[in-house]
Amino acid sequence: MKKYLLLFVTITLLASCNKKEKEDAEKVKADSLAKLPTTNNQILGVARIEPEDGILNLTAGTNGKVLAVLIKENQIVQKGQSLLTIENNLENAQLAQSESKIGTQKAAIAVSQANLEAAKTNLKNARETYERNLSLYEGNAQTKQTLDDSKATVDKLAKDVETAVASIEQSKSKINELEADISYFRTVVNQKKVNSLVSGKVLKVSVKTGDYVNNTSQIAEFAPNGSLIAKTEVDELYAEKIQLGQKAFIISQTTGDTLARGSVSYAADYLKQKSLFKDQSTEQEDRRVRDVSIRLESGKMPLIGSRVDCVILLK
Repeated sequence: MKKYLLLFVTITLLASCNKKEKEDAEKVKADSLAKLPTTNNQILGVARIEPEDGILNLTAGTNGKVLAVLIKENQIVQKGQSLLTIENNLENAQLAQSESKIGTQKAAIAVSQANLEAAKTNLKNARETYERNLSLYEGNAQTKQTLDDSKATVDKLAKDVETAVASIEQSKSKINELEADISYFRTVVNQKKVNSLVSGKVLKVSVKTGDYVNNTSQIAEFAPNGSLIAKTEVDELYAEKIQLGQKAFIISQTTGDTLARGSVSYAADYLKQKSLFKDQSTEQEDRRVRDVSIRLESGKMPLIGSRVDCVILLK
């Protein structure tokens, strides 16, 4: 039994050693490839490390004085988390004023409805009086003047009922307008709450307490959660050799060591002028390039914004 156990441990250690030796060999191979120019077997380029969804420039999206900055650099934030506190006294006052107006208007409608019910009761009594006077008049027991007066009273009260109904309808329309105002001011107040739209890491904070911001003021640079990519550009001479899924290595420009591994996750369907590190380019200005992204495997990652070399294996 001890022999089998010893044999099992030995095999496990050998397998582990072989795996590490293979990884070390791949690292040495990648480091050596970085020292070679572009060939038929590999393409060497310069890349920049970015989040897959890019670095976001967060803006305030509102106007006002910053009362508190609730984030700091390198902080992880969640979707919906507050980033800034913006002064909103005026907006809260406008909201409170609109809410008080709607309360007053609703009270006025209640009074109008009570008056309407009273007018309906008076109209009903007036019609009964008119009907009674009409019967008496037809029996020669009532004067024409009294009949006419009772008819005039009915007509007046009928008009009063119509006016009361119209007044209530107008007041209800006013309620709708006030509710729209309340909805607007609530939206304005909510816009004073500067929250994160996605989860991720704060890279740089661009505002401080006491600053005045507007809709387009940049408040932070932000890296959304997700994979990192090495974004590079491949010269048009080699652009058609790039295919999705090709393996790649990310090499430090300072030490020559392999920083990360990955595979081609994006290759543009068109050629464009250079944009990455254009000022450092030794190529002619009329050369065109193909945008290529390499999604990095999980593990230790290069710093966002790093300028690195990348080796794309074609075979």
